[in-house]
Amino acid sequence: MPAVSFYLRKEVLDAVRARAASRNLPVSRLISRAVEEYLRTDEMAGARKRVMDNIRRALAPTGWEALHRERTAANARRD
Repeated sequence: MPAVSFYLRKEVLDAVRARAASRNLPVSRLISRAVEEYLRTDEMAGARKRVMDNIRRALAPTGWEALHRERTAANARRD
């Protein structure tokens, strides 16, 4: 695994070290997990946005009216 260097404010580094020590993990593993989780969360946000965009397109005002007519007709046939 390639090494990466970056800078953290002292208070952030102290907090990371304390958390790593409390979980009996190396600091590098804790940072790796945090970055991986951040990337997964970012990917999920993108996926969530794509789903909502598709729902909005499917239920655009003209699409909504057609859907409403279809559902109303289906309900009328049930009676």
